[in-house]
Amino acid sequence: MEIVAIFMGGAIGAFLRYIILSMFKYYPINVIGVFLVNMTGCFIIGFVTYIAIKKHHLINEYIKKLLIVGFAGGFTTFSAFSHPVIEMFFHHHYVYVFFNMFLSVIIGLIFVSWGMNCGYYFMHYLIKTKRISFNREAD
Repeated sequence: MEIVAIFMGGAIGAFLRYIILSMFKYYPINVIGVFLVNMTGCFIIGFVTYIAIKKHHLINEYIKKLLIVGFAGGFTTFSAFSHPVIEMFFHHHYVYVFFNMFLSVIIGLIFVSWGMNCGYYFMHYLIKTKRISFNREAD
């Protein structure tokens, strides 16, 4: 069942990546689409990680694998990041190469952290509004 969840998540993620990159195909080397996809994936990974891994375990292992390994893995891709960098390098656009690499890594880390913070506040909102409750003895 775990393999099916990963497969389904990967198929949906790859399809959405294709759609988003198609929307930006007229920009030089599609850097904007790749950046948008990768930052969205970073946010999703951070958000799902917080909800799945912290004490409360709101989602089960299958959903976690579907979203993180499958969806985010199929949605984001390192090759889609690397190819435009090499293309820009060969065209002697060194400033763009530096900024693309720097911004992708730094902002990617920021988006993972932002996703985890949103997960934290989402959990506390659910607890505060009593939409979910937890047995304190199990903590």
